Amino acid sequence: MTKTDNNKSLYFFINPISGKGVAKKIFTKVSKALCASDIGIKLYVSKYKGDIADNISNIDLTHVDGIVVIGGDGTIHEAINGLIKSGKHYYLPMGVIPAGSGNAYASDLNINDLDQAINALIRFEIKKIDIMEINHRDGISYSANILGWGMAARVNKIAEKLRFLGGIRYTIASIICIIFLKPERMDFNIDDIVIKAKGLLFLALNTVHTGKGMKMAPNAKMDDGLLDIILFKNATRLDIFRIFMKIYNGEHIYCDGVEYIQVNQFSINTLNDSLNIDGENMGYSPVKVRLLSNKLKIFS
Repeated sequence: MTKTDNNKSLYFFINPISGKGVAKKIFTKVSKALCASDIGIKLYVSKYKGDIADNISNIDLTHVDGIVVIGGDGTIHEAINGLIKSGKHYYLPMGVIPAGSGNAYASDLNINDLDQAINALIRFEIKKIDIMEINHRDGISYSANILGWGMAARVNKIAEKLRFLGGIRYTIASIICIIFLKPERMDFNIDDIVIKAKGLLFLALNTVHTGKGMKMAPNAKMDDGLLDIILFKNATRLDIFRIFMKIYNGEHIYCDGVEYIQVNQFSINTLNDSLNIDGENMGYSPVKVRLLSNKLKIFS
């Protein structure tokens, strides 16, 4: 691929197994539309988990005007970490074409179908969004979507085993977790608030949506400089089921037992609790997290 002074060019990174393998078919449709608009294209197909992050970090991208990810929330997470850790986020915007089963990140960008995704790339309009910086014991990672603890991590583990069901697996996994409800020890610092108690769920979100259409943080914005925190402390199975039934329209935040806080930073101080980061169970507590305002450029 060559780039002229007048034409734009994009480097595509796709996850071939996202959304039951639809990513390559989506790329074929997208490439035709972009070529018709004189936008140059290059493609890389990932070979293993973490491959997209590695390639974005290591290959020369100075000859393109942006990168585009075709995949789900986990694939987007890889791309964001590759961009920021390599410093390429300073000059390269990122586009997103949803091809996963959840696609929470794309929903917050109002990219709900292929035409919207293609138009965002053709317009070449760029905005900046906030990113979570997560300090683990063994290094730093970045998140644009969520970090979850407790039920949020357990639901994700169960949902991963039900991947063959598609997006509905998040709902089924949530019901299973409610049936086998198990409070755990919370030890959190949320800005200057200290929480030491038994609890069920903690979610920090930079987006409204998580899972498949769950409107978990209805007041969240990707560029407001704030993290939206959702806490469920002790509650009965019936209480949690009632809360769950309202998550899809965002009204759960008004339920008894739900706390909704907007902050800039937090820490989870427990030891070796599994964490859900951008829809993937990766890493363990303790972690310290802060929000980096206007950190990433995206096509919108």
